[in-house]
Amino acid sequence: MSLPPELRFLCAQLSSTPPTGLPRLTPSLLRNVLRCRAPLSNAAGNAAKADTSASSVLVHKLKTQLSTLLNGKSQEGRLVAVVLIKAVVEVGGWEVLRGAESWVRGLLALLGKPDNAASKELCIIALTKIYCMTHQYPTLIREITTPTLPTFVTSCLNLISNPSSKVVDVPSSLVETVFRSFTMLLPRHTTIYRPFTSQIRLAIKPFIAPTLEDGLIVTSSLKESARDLVVILHQTVPKGAGGEEWSKAVRGLVKNIHVTADNVFRAVVEDWESTAGYVGEPVNVNQELSGGGANADDLPRWTGIAAGVERLTGLLEMLAEYFRSETSTPVSTPLGAIMDAVVRMLSIALSSSDSSSRQGSARLHPAIDRDERDGLWCGMPQIYVAALELVNAVAERMQEGFMPIAQGIFDQLVWVYPFGKSTPEFRLVTYVIVAKVLLHIGQSFDRTQAGKLGSIIRSCCKDLQPLDPSCRGDGVEEDSGKQSRHNANQNADTFLQNKQNAIEVRLDETDLVVAARKLLSLLLSHIPQEFLDISLRSSIERTAILSHNKDAMLSSILNPFVGKNGKALASVLPHLTQAFGSDQMVEILLRPRMPLLPSVGARLPTNDAIHEESEDEDMELHTKLDPIKGNLNEHNTLIDEHAVSEYPGLGPAVHTSSHDAALGPINFDLPSFKPVAAHNSATMDETMLEPNLNHPRQPIGMEDTRMEDESSDEESAHLNMSLDGMDSDSE
Repeated sequence: MSLPPELRFLCAQLSSTPPTGLPRLTPSLLRNVLRCRAPLSNAAGNAAKADTSASSVLVHKLKTQLSTLLNGKSQEGRLVAVVLIKAVVEVGGWEVLRGAESWVRGLLALLGKPDNAASKELCIIALTKIYCMTHQYPTLIREITTPTLPTFVTSCLNLISNPSSKVVDVPSSLVETVFRSFTMLLPRHTTIYRPFTSQIRLAIKPFIAPTLEDGLIVTSSLKESARDLVVILHQTVPKGAGGEEWSKAVRGLVKNIHVTADNVFRAVVEDWESTAGYVGEPVNVNQELSGGGANADDLPRWTGIAAGVERLTGLLEMLAEYFRSETSTPVSTPLGAIMDAVVRMLSIALSSSDSSSRQGSARLHPAIDRDERDGLWCGMPQIYVAALELVNAVAERMQEGFMPIAQGIFDQLVWVYPFGKSTPEFRLVTYVIVAKVLLHIGQSFDRTQAGKLGSIIRSCCKDLQPLDPSCRGDGVEEDSGKQSRHNANQNADTFLQNKQNAIEVRLDETDLVVAARKLLSLLLSHIPQEFLDISLRSSIERTAILSHNKDAMLSSILNPFVGKNGKALASVLPHLTQAFGSDQMVEILLRPRMPLLPSVGARLPTNDAIHEESEDEDMELHTKLDPIKGNLNEHNTLIDEHAVSEYPGLGPAVHTSSHDAALGPINFDLPSFKPVAAHNSATMDETMLEPNLNHPRQPIGMEDTRMEDESSDEESAHLNMSLDGMDSDSE
């Protein structure tokens, strides 16, 4: 094995370049490290004798240079050292990892130095990688992980919860890095993290369900990382009690949701009644709307309807996270209490100015001012979406266990759908949940339940139908083709824009479109089609054609619709063929093929013996027929039923050689031969006794395609025809 030049060049660059100039060379240095896998990962004894000394010297020199940079005074040098140490450990594997204890202690010391946040983030990532790589080596766990991991946890907690500074001063990326590191390491080292559980809960509290009142700008990824860490904290309890701790946390979160909803929903008089035994406390409507911060374990305090909606939405999202994460032990799920909270969120009807609406709006509390009510109406779509996302998470985790609650969720969803359908996020999660409901109980729907889907079906079709560019309301009347009279100042570019976009009618593959496409197919395959209105069925098929939805068109063909008059709707097969003519599934529907018949060449080797046997049988048969022909011609004897049945192979209607008979035996039952009427002039011609003259033998290997149950009737019919022919000849 020859040493790669990258290793020598890497050592030369590190020794010749000052630490302040190394950051700009970091990409080149990383590429060289990745190309040095062989000398870094192979043991010294595995290398060739000629290269052993040179390899050991260069690898030792590289490690020494990295240690010098890590412990040096230059921040730039420490930054580059952290990056290269992580790369060298990943490339070298166990050979480098077993000697990385000094690097680990140097990285831990760097967390306490006044370096920038980027260096500390990279340091945390490098340490996390080293700890994860030691999982498969118990010896390295005892030597490296167990002695140093408590120091790592303490240093990270000090970074994100320093009492001398506010949380807002800590970069969110650094906090997120710490949370993700803890999430990766805690399940493998629960006993080490157990003493730090209370500190971790205190550190992540502001990021679980933040509000605008907290003065923090929390990104969605930071909230996700904090919630992931909260969910797995139950694993730090003593062995065997993790499931109970998980259930306790879920029940406490459900209660917190109800307490927050008591304050947020104080502007309306709720008709909801708890089925899980929750009894809310009375809310003072004369005080300012607020909540939270009641004790040390509670989330930060919030004030105002906007902050209340955010807190309630965050708690629902936090509860959904408990179902998205796996647990290490079996848990008891309070499904009844969770669904009770979901129904409460979906029982608030938005105020509507539409007098024709069939559903009444929520009753308003007279003591609440208009501003708070308007804030609640603006925030209800967010609450709807969060509650439905919780239902979706439960359905994903429960799988078949979701079936008992699917009907109740469906009824509540179709009731609240008119109030939130104007929000795209609400329609998206609705389509996803309805698809899951149809997969579980859609086949059992009756006409009433199928009729409840009318509004959802129309919205689904509307979301999938591409807009006609000629009808975008650009101030141009496409019907007349002339400039609008009521607006003389037209933009001339709108005419060109309409013509250019007239062909571009395909939909963007957004999450909403993908969910609607999947639901459209299930509406045809998982609902009894006789219970759908013909207008809805026509709208679904029209949308499937316009949106080029192959699955929906296939479902339409496989589940035809028959109207009340007994007539079926026209098939969409021509449209499917036009759009997906080269698809294999469409080819199967268009031209279903019979199984291929074996070729002659393939049957010859196996049929030689049968062919020879058939020739012997033919010779023996002709020998027996000669005296019979003589007797028939001499005595002019009629053929009766018993004469024919004695020699079943004589029937000329079968046209099957003895070879074919050997391949596929044919039953000649006596009831299939009808009695032949006696005629004085009835005689049998030689052509009837030698059917092979008119019907030559089929080639060997060809299968007789006649059905066995038709052979007897055909034999009888041909026999009658032949006898009639003999009568005419005798006359």
